[in-house]
Amino acid sequence: MSGQRLIRYLILPLIAPATLICLYFTPKTVFGCANRGYLALAVVLLSMIAAVPTALTGAAAKRRGANDEANWWLLTTLILLSPLVLLIGPLG
Repeated sequence: MSGQRLIRYLILPLIAPATLICLYFTPKTVFGCANRGYLALAVVLLSMIAAVPTALTGAAAKRRGANDEANWWLLTTLILLSPLVLLIGPLG
């Protein structure tokens, strides 16, 4: 596993769930309750929008027969969809 691949497919997409978790632990006095909710919804919306092209890129790579690249794109898609799961589930 190369360093650039690790950064591109794992570290950068992990920013979205980390941001949501940081918002969860931010005191209400910093942003206010409603603003924290709006920020959390914005993070989830942006990560869901970003997950669509990654899923399409992974599907295109799978059709080309590049299974290794398709698996990395699938992992990126799952990471980008994790804020939605966090918002609905344990952090909701």
